[in-house]
Amino acid sequence: MAHDVTEKRRAELALQSSEQRYRVLFEKNIAGVAISSLEGKVLDCNEAWARILGYESEAEVRGRQTSEFYFDLADRQPLIEELESTGAFLSREIRLRRKDGTAVWGLYNCAMRCPDGEAPLIQATMIDITERKRAAEILRQSEERFRIALNGSPITVFSQDLDLRYTWIYNPQLYWQHDAIGKADDEVMGPQKVEPLKELARRVLETGIAAREEIVIPHNSKNYSFDITIEPLFDVDKKVIGITAVAMDIARLRELADRLQETKEKLVREKSYLEEELQTELGFEEIVGRSPALLDVLTEARIVAPTDSTILLLGETGTGKEMVARAVHALSSRGDRNFIKLNCAAVPTGLLESELFGHEKGAFTGAVSQKIGRLELADKGTLFLDEVGELPLELQPKLLRVLQDREFERLGGVRTLRVDVRVISATNRELKKDVAEKRFREDLFYRLNVFPIELPPLRDRRSDIPILVQHFVHKYSARMGKHIEHVPEETLSVLRKWSWPGNIRELENVIERMVILTKGSALAPPPMDLDVTRERQFDNLEGMERDHIIRILRETNGVLSGPGGAASRLGIKRTTLQSMLKRFNIEPQEYRRGTGTYGSE
Repeated sequence: MAHDVTEKRRAELALQSSEQRYRVLFEKNIAGVAISSLEGKVLDCNEAWARILGYESEAEVRGRQTSEFYFDLADRQPLIEELESTGAFLSREIRLRRKDGTAVWGLYNCAMRCPDGEAPLIQATMIDITERKRAAEILRQSEERFRIALNGSPITVFSQDLDLRYTWIYNPQLYWQHDAIGKADDEVMGPQKVEPLKELARRVLETGIAAREEIVIPHNSKNYSFDITIEPLFDVDKKVIGITAVAMDIARLRELADRLQETKEKLVREKSYLEEELQTELGFEEIVGRSPALLDVLTEARIVAPTDSTILLLGETGTGKEMVARAVHALSSRGDRNFIKLNCAAVPTGLLESELFGHEKGAFTGAVSQKIGRLELADKGTLFLDEVGELPLELQPKLLRVLQDREFERLGGVRTLRVDVRVISATNRELKKDVAEKRFREDLFYRLNVFPIELPPLRDRRSDIPILVQHFVHKYSARMGKHIEHVPEETLSVLRKWSWPGNIRELENVIERMVILTKGSALAPPPMDLDVTRERQFDNLEGMERDHIIRILRETNGVLSGPGGAASRLGIKRTTLQSMLKRFNIEPQEYRRGTGTYGSE
């Protein structure tokens, strides 16, 4: 006898697959997830839940009473009562107690489930919002100080949405300021009176560019003149979502000019501080700049960071590829593990395999003991391969095997080792061209190029140059014990116009030199070789780079390395400079004094 159990078997396999997907979702979720009994005993949780509460593993949390985790136990009973009456609650901010006794704020969602024939269970998800709460408190304190500064002044500060309806307004002298929330200007003061103000606001909304004008508003047979500055409000995607404005009664402008200047400077400092706090929360506190080109890169990095996908960072030397790699690692689930770096161009070819994969004792002459390679050191963490385009062809299959199978052997070893590592690589080479010319394996390129991120050169984000200049001036003046308070506008103008073939690294080196030469409170002028009026004109950027390298070689007598060498002057590594010399067909010995070509054009 035989029975057809095909459908039954399919149902069992589908159930197993569903359970497996649920388990992966449960364990790998970046949000904390936990299940407890109605009496408050934790039955299960994922790693994120344990980490938020300060425990090293889920096993430490299972079996504990949820009452242990409330910073104030009085917060628990109202939540249990709501669960019993409604079955769920959403987006509750609850202060919890970590293992070490410190407080952590969690954004809490909770639902009660009643499986057939079983006791009720409580399923909860939680996100750590401690940093967001801190930033909100800083913002509240800033606003309070702002209110104190404006108390008694004729300044009116307000914000409006895309429909030009008031979302916030402050002036203690305006008796109607609270009644204006949610209304437009014409509803408050009449459509004909406020048309000039609305026209100015519409222009800012449409262009996204701040504007300042004097506006006359008639009221009770009298004209009131205001100096109004309107700025656009942006969301995280740089889309205009409204306006913020400052209006002042011009009649009292002179007597309050000093106080206004003081308040404005304070607001700038507060804004800068809050931006730093926000940037710190996003994990990019070490990356300086706010240009659209840079923000696009950081947005891509934030998207891919929580995943384990392989990333390829592309861009010229000195654009900050390592900093982006470190930021991605910090934002990933591997952030508390090792970040291991290996520069493929800085290690001699003969030692690179041992450095990356390790070696066994006796693998080669001088191998007197076993060595753990960078790959093993990065297990459970992130391996950053800088200048991966310089990886020799004979090592590329071994790296490909790691990316495909997570397996490798040490040099001289026979035992296969497994690793769980995320690979982030970086290069300033055109790998597609290297693949076409058989200098780089095509299959390895596609494995590395899962999620490419191209970092813009400094010449494509010139609006960041003043910010970077201030950052490096502060860094080096503090290091050298100098007090530099002012960067002349003509200096910034020269720095903005320079092409910066060495990008941010070159800018940093130039600023360090300028700080060394500074004797007063104003930053010293830039070196003469940055004077754009003396630059030769070229048909393309490569010609400009080649000329700049040749000029530096002449000034350094053809010396590449060392403190005064061309590589140091350009702010790049010696190996990178050698690659550029090869690409531009430049022979450094031709620019040493005594040769026939020195000083020629």
